Amino acid sequence: MEEHRDPKEELHPNEEPQEDSSEYSFMQERIKLDRRGIRKGLFKMAGFGLVFGIFACFSFTALKPVMDSIFQDDPQKVTIPQEEPDEEEVAEPVPEPEEPAAQQTLDADSYRQMQQSLTAIGIEANRSVVEIVASAKEKDWTEESKDYKNSVSGLIVADNGRELLILGKSSVAKEAQELRVIFNDGNAYPAVLKKSDGTLGIGIYAVSRSELQDSTWAQIETAVLGSSNAMSKGDVAIVLGKPFGYAGAMGFGSIASGKNTLDLADRQYRLINTDIAGSKNGSGFIVNLKGETIALIDQSAAEEGSTELIIGYGITDVKDVIECLSNGQGVPYIGIYGVDVTEEIEEQGIPKGLYVKNVEADSPAMTAGIQNGDVITSIGDKDVVTYDAYHQALMEEKVGSEVTVKGQRQGADGYVDIDFAVTIGSKE
Repeated sequence: MEEHRDPKEELHPNEEPQEDSSEYSFMQERIKLDRRGIRKGLFKMAGFGLVFGIFACFSFTALKPVMDSIFQDDPQKVTIPQEEPDEEEVAEPVPEPEEPAAQQTLDADSYRQMQQSLTAIGIEANRSVVEIVASAKEKDWTEESKDYKNSVSGLIVADNGRELLILGKSSVAKEAQELRVIFNDGNAYPAVLKKSDGTLGIGIYAVSRSELQDSTWAQIETAVLGSSNAMSKGDVAIVLGKPFGYAGAMGFGSIASGKNTLDLADRQYRLINTDIAGSKNGSGFIVNLKGETIALIDQSAAEEGSTELIIGYGITDVKDVIECLSNGQGVPYIGIYGVDVTEEIEEQGIPKGLYVKNVEADSPAMTAGIQNGDVITSIGDKDVVTYDAYHQALMEEKVGSEVTVKGQRQGADGYVDIDFAVTIGSKE
């Protein structure tokens, strides 16, 4: 019988067993790396990454305004604090007479200090004033001259979180292909006319907040709207904007009168007259010594044939209009010119309420059948005893809604009740 021996036993005691080289031959092959190819591949990948990064950067920049408009929060509602009708200043107690102080001698330095003080107030208030420019064709907005003829002054009145809202005349936007707002730092930004009111000829322009540079934010402030009812003849007036026909102007004077009014549809507006000479087509704003805006300059409000002294609508009577327009809403409009029925008029047998002097053609009032000589006594559930009460009741209605207007009309046997179904309109 053949004896089988372990192969390991035949090895020399000091000799290690050998493994089968054919079984693991693949492990003995040398792996050769193509270093040049690897470097080429890495450079190619880096190049693709660079191209992708540049493309992504430009795409983000180009699409950012669009994405901002899509994903940003809804605009906040703008609220303009209103004043009570015919608000009167509470008289302060008269102090006990004191010994007369030594008379102060005024000199040139005193006048200079006064001018510097007024100028400082004007400069601070001017942070809220901009220029609204309309162009009918493409224009180079980087040119140095900013005294554009087709432009008006604007006032920053609110910030709704999405847009900066600017009050100004709406006439400049007619047939304009492009609107821009120029701020104090000289930068011009695209703007749109958000909403306008045809009665006063004013509108709210909107500039996207995302467009504004840091340098612009550092130079602007939202205007403080004061009380035009609190102004008296002789008070200091500072005019800003474009009152003399060119932008960036500032002038000083005093209030000549604050008692005159102008009859427009659905309201009487108080006028602020100054003793400051201005341009026939001037625009801008009047501010007081606190830097508060008290009037919107409108030279067309002056009586025909009067001297070209700066005049404007008292801001108190315009605040509710500004609030409507700032929220993108039309200003409620019926189209009535009226007058209060005072006690003297009431003694003539005319009922208490708003006496209709005139009705605008093609207005909601005319469509509803309201006529001259009618007396309006209520709008909806609000009683009307004065022109102010009529306007306040009207401003609480929504454009497009139908409201019952109650009144009285003179007949053969005296005044009789009459109701009108009026659809509230908006004059733009």
